[in-house]
Amino acid sequence: FVFTHDSVLFLEWVEESDPELFERIRARVAEGRWQVIGGWWVEPDCNIPAGESYVRQALYGQRWLQERFGKTSTTGSNVDPFGHNAMLPQILSKSGLDSYVFLRPGPKELDLPGQHFWWESPDGSRVLAYRIPHEYNSPRGEIDAHVEQVIAQLPRDASELMVFYGVGNHGGGPTKANIESVMRLDGAVFSSPRAFFDRIAGNGDIPVHAGEMLHHAVGCYAAHSGVKRWNRRAENLLLRAEKWSAIADVLGGASYPLDELTEAWKLVLFNQFHDTLAGTSIAPAYEDSRDQYGHASSLAANAFNRAAQTISRRIAIEPEPDLRPIVVFNAHPWPLRADVEFE
Repeated sequence: FVFTHDSVLFLEWVEESDPELFERIRARVAEGRWQVIGGWWVEPDCNIPAGESYVRQALYGQRWLQERFGKTSTTGSNVDPFGHNAMLPQILSKSGLDSYVFLRPGPKELDLPGQHFWWESPDGSRVLAYRIPHEYNSPRGEIDAHVEQVIAQLPRDASELMVFYGVGNHGGGPTKANIESVMRLDGAVFSSPRAFFDRIAGNGDIPVHAGEMLHHAVGCYAAHSGVKRWNRRAENLLLRAEKWSAIADVLGGASYPLDELTEAWKLVLFNQFHDTLAGTSIAPAYEDSRDQYGHASSLAANAFNRAAQTISRRIAIEPEPDLRPIVVFNAHPWPLRADVEFE
């Protein structure tokens, strides 16, 4: 039996709350029977966040895996988000991920050149992608009917089939009945996405899909404007805080607040989870999200203010009668002409 898991944050939660269980997971990872795919902190919405946020999903996720398991993921996984922006293959490939599994949009929503294909970004970066046929979860008992529905969506001449299964709305752990059912299937093996992609990579001419993969559940992009506003505000505050904190550190002012900004980023990445940021969660979830985005924004704002104050205090302005110095910071990466208001 092989267990496949994505979303690094859940592993961090296990490590925090049940160290003994985490050591059992670590042993299975080393054994090769627990496959950690995805390499990202969570499965975020793949259209709304800023580009830097996707980079941070990979940075914090892959770094955590390297520190805990001595290895990183090589297969990307965003099975549940509602669409995928065109730049992801570039970000995936530059994060050490050469393949990608997803479910949405489905065949009725987007025509793709095949069940598996090279997905290409505008810069030419590619990952070998696979659209999960039918569903990623299964009933509690035998999965024969589930497998048949998967096969019905695949080409008849396909030499390799990858079937996802597991009980629960979001592909939870399989039951004993699930496992026994798989063992009775002729030609079926317990495997992993990594093994699947390795087997099909050299199978003749693989078609190419260039650009975005949209849309599914389009209404979510207009749902709950509040959480989308909180997200963009926190992203902008964090990027500003990082830039000026780095400058302040180099100039010998305030030291770079790595721990605080890391905490803030992880809160933002968590709340970019596709159901949360898309606006499809329940009301109490948004009370937590509001508070967590607020905490992240406060940490970022404090870091920026500390940096700006220490930098401005180091500017040597000779005193003159009736002179009241004003220091203006341009936080943009380009020259700016704008009105400045002061008292």
